Amino acid sequence: MPRTGIAVIALALVAIVVPQSVQAQDWRLREYPMAPPNARGNFVAPYFDGFYQNDDGTWTLSFGFMNRNDEELIEIPLGENNFIEPAMYDGVQPTSFPVVRYGGFGGPRERGIFGVVVPEDFDGDVWWTLTTDGYTTKVPGRLRRNETQVLSMESAYGLSTTPMAEGSLRPELTFTRGGPRTWSVVGQYHAETFTTSVGEPIEVEFWAFDRGERELGAVNMTLWKYQGPVGGQISFESLVEAPATAGGGRGAAPALPDGVSLDDLPPNVRARFGGRGAPQTPGPVSIGQSVRIPTEGPDADMGRFRATFDTPGEYVIRIRIDSFGAGDSSPGNQCCWTNGYVRVNVSQ
Repeated sequence: MPRTGIAVIALALVAIVVPQSVQAQDWRLREYPMAPPNARGNFVAPYFDGFYQNDDGTWTLSFGFMNRNDEELIEIPLGENNFIEPAMYDGVQPTSFPVVRYGGFGGPRERGIFGVVVPEDFDGDVWWTLTTDGYTTKVPGRLRRNETQVLSMESAYGLSTTPMAEGSLRPELTFTRGGPRTWSVVGQYHAETFTTSVGEPIEVEFWAFDRGERELGAVNMTLWKYQGPVGGQISFESLVEAPATAGGGRGAAPALPDGVSLDDLPPNVRARFGGRGAPQTPGPVSIGQSVRIPTEGPDADMGRFRATFDTPGEYVIRIRIDSFGAGDSSPGNQCCWTNGYVRVNVSQ
């Protein structure tokens, strides 16, 4: 729970557009971040998604993004076009910005992809700046103390850490069986930095658990290229065995109504029926495609995948664990996922 003693005010959810020279701009790039997107040639806008206080009194600032294209993946390496200030927080942000489309409140936004932890007495801004083809947008994660010194979490950007309407909470993740579990936007990094070469896959395993004040259910795995060389592609293969489809276990996915297919459902609803169209047997999965993790049997709560790289370089894979099958949990709820990250060095 938040502590008394300071007042915290969070401002500026959306990116601030910083004009460049007329010659460097295209008409499509002069739109505000909330304007309708284009098919291609548009920019990435960083977002401040809100904050919450940690048990030790520190604060987590949550950040996301919106790729304002309908089709085009944008990649911006760390450096002068993708940086965080103060510099002590720089380097944890993504370099790969895919197009996403979620149903409901999710929309074209990827929320809570990383978090920055600041001290309990922090009073200031953490700025994330992105420049796409010469066009710059930036956003502050902002904590301010007011004159009364009385803590207020009534700001629109205060994220709840209490159960959702039906009891959902962020799921837990660990990279070691029986090891310490994490539930947060900041998430957990795998202790090992994997090394491999182009075309030689690595295999990663982890354990994920639903949590909340309700009957516990299954959670989903999605995989993303988070950082890596521009143009470098990661081929993902799920090694998760199909969860039970009968017997009423926690991993059981409900049956679709007669005459309805997964393609007929919005993305945030598909998860309730075994994921966003993802195969429920081992096999290739695309970036952002959900795989439901079983909760029964010898591989209960275990997520496993294989990743193969086509370009040498230093990569980070993001694993998102979510409970989007629950009625009060979706990509737009700001409540119900936890991040995991895996570093990989790939040689020729």
